[in-house]
Amino acid sequence: MEQTKRKPRGKLLSDYILILLAVGVCMLISFFATNTFVMDTARNQSRQAADVIFEQANDQVGIFEEDISNLYLNVIQNVSVSNFFTAEDFAGRWNNLDGFLQMVGNNMRINTSLENIMFTDANGNLIASKGDIFVSAQWKPEDLKGVTYSDRLYDAQHNEFFFQVGAPMYIDQVGSSQVGVGSVYLLFNTGYLQAIVDGALPNDDAAVGILDAENALIVSSGKWEQEYGAERETREDGNLLVYVSAVGYTGWRMVSVVPKSSLLSGVTQMQQISFVTLGVALLALIFVCSLIYLRIIKPIARQTAFMASFTQDTRQRIEVTENNEIGEMAQKMNEMLDSIETLNREKLEVQKRNMQLEVEKKQTELIAYRSQINPHFLSNAFNCIRGIALYHGEKEIAELSMALTRFFRYSVQKEEIVTVGEALESLGYYAQIIQYRFNGRHQVELCAADDVREERIPKMLIQPIVENAVFHGLETLTGSGVVTVTVRRDEKNLLLTVADTGGGMDVKTEQSLRQAMQAYDRKQKIPEGSPGIGFMNVYRRLRLFYGNSAVFRMKNEQGKGLEIRMELPLSAFPRKKKSGQEKKE
Repeated sequence: MEQTKRKPRGKLLSDYILILLAVGVCMLISFFATNTFVMDTARNQSRQAADVIFEQANDQVGIFEEDISNLYLNVIQNVSVSNFFTAEDFAGRWNNLDGFLQMVGNNMRINTSLENIMFTDANGNLIASKGDIFVSAQWKPEDLKGVTYSDRLYDAQHNEFFFQVGAPMYIDQVGSSQVGVGSVYLLFNTGYLQAIVDGALPNDDAAVGILDAENALIVSSGKWEQEYGAERETREDGNLLVYVSAVGYTGWRMVSVVPKSSLLSGVTQMQQISFVTLGVALLALIFVCSLIYLRIIKPIARQTAFMASFTQDTRQRIEVTENNEIGEMAQKMNEMLDSIETLNREKLEVQKRNMQLEVEKKQTELIAYRSQINPHFLSNAFNCIRGIALYHGEKEIAELSMALTRFFRYSVQKEEIVTVGEALESLGYYAQIIQYRFNGRHQVELCAADDVREERIPKMLIQPIVENAVFHGLETLTGSGVVTVTVRRDEKNLLLTVADTGGGMDVKTEQSLRQAMQAYDRKQKIPEGSPGIGFMNVYRRLRLFYGNSAVFRMKNEQGKGLEIRMELPLSAFPRKKKSGQEKKE
């Protein structure tokens, strides 16, 4: 189809540059006029709000401390508690146990953060404890001079943080001053403190935390950073607002850190200015969008419609109507389609020739397959040899024939995926054949855990490695040698190891094999002329069945032997579920 060729004027780029410049100038003028006022106002209001929120949180922590003091007074002034401490023996304490338990229950209902109340006598011995969580006393009786707060405590069983409040227990005696009879320990969770710091966040970017006397974080909220724990006093710098306040008599401190960049909140005047700016931007955007539609989207849509209908008639071409870059693109696309059509014709011819060659190749392979020995015939021949050997009393020949029969039957079976037990059974027959062949000089040892025998793997994955170890590792030895096959598993992988005590692999062959494996990983094809074709076929099967999730390692030591280690993901071939009859058997 002939097209009228026009010289593009190149106006599209210049139009868009002018539009973007106009919109940019309008937005810059608006934002520069209001930026200073808006930012200062927002920061000042946010700073004031942060001050108020921190003071409120500080007051709440003070109230929480006062509640703990009142709770302590309620405990030590309780008649049941006094009688419990002054009881002279276990029976006396048992008689006051109900009163003690009732007092604990009442206080736990009043203060939901209370987890445990514990009493010790004057010698520090535990005499009573009530609560779901137990933490031992943090102080000796002589160290408690008044209400004392612990540092942060961690309970590994519940994976939670707590703190303990300890205080001495005094009893008024007639005609004398108060006498110390023991200590009271109150264990609290951090739930109430967490609620306080959660409510003390002025914005999402701020952070609030309460730290103990040892600078350990008790609770935190927001984006808390470890370095915030080093803050000791209220300050302000170019980036942060830092508030620090001591928490009563606890020895703790509360720290609030607010990034200045987050101190932005809207006010009415700011919103009005923003709306005006937004209106100007929207008008500019509408104008830009209209122009984009007329000059870009509409022509592209026409070209898209053409591409959608192109498959119905590949001889059609785009009609060029625009005198700009879009029109030039359409013209270039027509030229590209012409080139593609030419290439497709050439490609079809090449494919036709290749298919003819492939058919001829398959026919040749079919003829070769037909001339192969029938596996059943060969298996029957081995059984016949075994029968003759048994008849003549040749036990060793009979055993060797049986091993050959079963090994051959396993090799030609159709199943591509077998259990580890089946693969090891075949290797056992192979080991028997090797022992006869080398007159017991070389051996193949199999070591496998019972829990791996039902795992499933590709059939010819271990066998070629073992054969390679025998013929290239042990056969050249003057003395005896051993090939050890080890199979075990971890949580996710099946671990296969084949190690021999041969002379190892020479450096040149080892380098060639490693390069061949790397080349296969890049091109998914065994390089021509690579050494160890059986070895590389195992590596190819490993990658075909498992992809890159399998691990293949080769450890070669000159004079000590070669070790091949494979790590195969168990999820690739899950175990077969046994039927009810099989489970019963």
